[in-house]
Formats: sequence, C-alpha cells, structure tokens
Amino acid sequence: MPGLYLVGVKGFCEAEEFPIEYGRTVTIGRSRDSDISLRNSKKWRELPKEQRSGHREFLAISRTHCRIAYQDDKWVEVQDTSANGTFVDGKKVARLVISDIKDKSHEVRLGPVETFILEWRQ
Repeated sequence: MPGLYLVGVKGFCEAEEFPIEYGRTVTIGRSRDSDISLRNSKKWRELPKEQRSGHREFLAISRTHCRIAYQDDKWVEVQDTSANGTFVDGKKVARLVISDIKDKSHEVRLGPVETFILEWRQ
C-alpha cells in the first residue's frame, strides 16, 4: 500500500513496520500510551520479565521519545521530545522538516540503539 512507513532496523522494533497515515502525528517511546511503543514490540514481549526492569537500551528511550508528523504530502516533521536525543541521518535534531521523503529514505535513531528507516513507498 502506498504511503509513509517507519521500519525498525535495529533494537526492540527490528523487523517491524509501522504505516503512518496522512494527517497524523505519531509518538514513539517506551510508554504504552505511545502510538509506537517499545513495550508492544515483539522483542520486548519475548524478554524474560526479570530482564525487563533494568534493561539499559530500553531505559535510554524516553516514555515519549519523539513525534513524527505527516500533515502535508510534501513534508514530514520529526521532533525530539527526549532527554537522550533523536537523530536523523546521524545528526541530532530538536525539530527537523524532511521535504525529500518521496525521493529518499531517512534513518531515525532514538537514543544509542533503537533505529528505524522512514521511507515513502509507492
């Protein structure tokens, strides 16, 4: 189906795909209230309960780590709402408007490990 996708490539959301609907702003984080929650990822659910509470990579992600807004068909906005940083294509960002999303994909990393590809699919 054509549209905007966030694809997990490293971390708890690895190999999971999340379509982002036009007109929506999605939140990503470790909170169950996040639209894309690490607590709902397959890898997190497969961890033994005793390994969950102090998991360093998990705790590096804020409850609501970042927002991705797809409000216009010509651009996508990535906004950091965390203490540990959001990186787009290797650069730390507070807020970034991506205007070439239909031409190329972008790497979005939360904290030290959790990595996604933000891409447009025809």
